[in-house]
Amino acid sequence: MLIAQKEIDNFMATLRAVIERMITKIILIPLFGHNYEFNNIDDALTGLNSVNIDNPVGEFKRFEIIIDYNNGDIVRATFQNKALLADFLRKL
Repeated sequence: MLIAQKEIDNFMATLRAVIERMITKIILIPLFGHNYEFNNIDDALTGLNSVNIDNPVGEFKRFEIIIDYNNGDIVRATFQNKALLADFLRKL
């Protein structure tokens, strides 16, 4: 048995997990609207009543992306424009 067999086995297991990792789902969420900021929970709860989710309006804020992998890993990222998001996706 090699002196570093345990380390080699750990490395190989980690390498195998990365190589065999496959994307199972990509969720892309474009966010538009107005930011609502509050100083406490009570104000946030009151302000929540003023948010009209049936008729949303507002300017583009950012993209949120969630990537699920078959090994349970999850990557969450935020991008300010399409070009940066596209670059990120091409590198996957």
